[in-house]
Amino acid sequence: MAKGKVAVPKEWRKFVNEYGKEQHYWYVPKGLAVSVDAIKHRLRVLKQFENTNPWRDVQHDFVEALNNQGISSARAEWDGGGAPLARMLKQVFAMLGLAWVQPSDLIELTDVGNEFLNSSEPEKVLSRQVFRYQFTNPSVNASVHHAVNVHPVPFIVEALRNTDDRFISPIEYVLFLSRAKKYGDFEAVVDRIHRFRQLGEGQQKAIIDQCERYKLAGVRRTSMLNTIRLNRSYALKFFSLSELFEIGDDGKIVLSSGQHLNARRLLNSYNASGEYIQFDNEEDWIAFYGGTAEMPNQSSALEYYVKRGKIEQAKATKKKQSKSKADFDEFEDMIVSEKALEDYLEHNLNAVGDRVKSNLELVGRQYSTPVGPIDLLAKDRKTGDYVVLELKKGRSADKVFGQCSRYMGWIRRNLASPGQDVHGVIVARSIDEKLKAARDAHDTKVHLIEFELKLGARSV
Repeated sequence: MAKGKVAVPKEWRKFVNEYGKEQHYWYVPKGLAVSVDAIKHRLRVLKQFENTNPWRDVQHDFVEALNNQGISSARAEWDGGGAPLARMLKQVFAMLGLAWVQPSDLIELTDVGNEFLNSSEPEKVLSRQVFRYQFTNPSVNASVHHAVNVHPVPFIVEALRNTDDRFISPIEYVLFLSRAKKYGDFEAVVDRIHRFRQLGEGQQKAIIDQCERYKLAGVRRTSMLNTIRLNRSYALKFFSLSELFEIGDDGKIVLSSGQHLNARRLLNSYNASGEYIQFDNEEDWIAFYGGTAEMPNQSSALEYYVKRGKIEQAKATKKKQSKSKADFDEFEDMIVSEKALEDYLEHNLNAVGDRVKSNLELVGRQYSTPVGPIDLLAKDRKTGDYVVLELKKGRSADKVFGQCSRYMGWIRRNLASPGQDVHGVIVARSIDEKLKAARDAHDTKVHLIEFELKLGARSV
């Protein structure tokens, strides 16, 4: 060994090699270093342009409106087209689940976005949002975290509760925390932090230097360590909106004073039933993240997988909840039967259309909307009216009726033309009194139909 050269233990040489090769990390787009008040003022201006003109045409007017109100002094239009400030803010709002650009290119505020604007405690709305945020999700088109299936805020809080002295240093975030792929990795991350702290200062520096020298293949000038270090401030600004932890002047992550009981309560709940959900597309993610009710737990995951007909994922999630084999077997029979029924109805819409006096044609199956996927969306060939068909799929009466009503409202606002009506149909193997009561308590046009593949259909 050359004189003055620090020996790096074998396990850490292996770590450096793996660290340099793996290119996933907790990537957060630039532009999130903003305050709650700043977000609120800018979102309120954006609301003026909701569902008006295409986003590509709105950007200039949005920035000009910010400038007119003294909120910004940015250029409203660049030579290359568009307005960089508008695009950056759109990314901020999407990351927080407050607003998004629909496939129709219209900007729309979510339920959470409207709640945030109207709340007397907007910081608590953002805190809940950031706790629910997950890597990977379909709203961020970045390959660097496609291997990551984790909710970062619960992970950070769990790691903080288990590290010596309850802090994580800036380099420990860069080397260990930001590379976790799943929630179960926190024990290995904490263990590695502990062992890193036991090394001498010279050994720590040697490991950091070696990671720095491990350049990314095909990418000039940078390494994974430098890439993550440059992103760290944006990521931590975003995560710390949770209010559960804060970033000190020295860059250390520490649990927030006065939040220990709240952190314990949230972590206990998350450890008991927290679940990463594999969303199919951005609309499904926005329906969840932009909604105000659902948390990232097994119940939400199960409902989503059942709704989407993702049988294997639904069964895997149900196994974690089932108290008995009989309970699981009953669920398995239900989800398989409901998928078979949906398959049948997709190609035999008149089996329902005849019961509601409509000549139906299919618009789409599992039709994606920002309030959730519609099982079957159809139109009446004669009148042009839309018909939302929802299968009960084991949901409670209030749940399925409420979802059907939300889908109908979204279709009415976004697809239906003047003069076109929107109807709802709930299909179940058995219509109980609770579902009838839910229907009778509202003016919404929802038909209830019992349907068995072997027996056919009858109105209730």
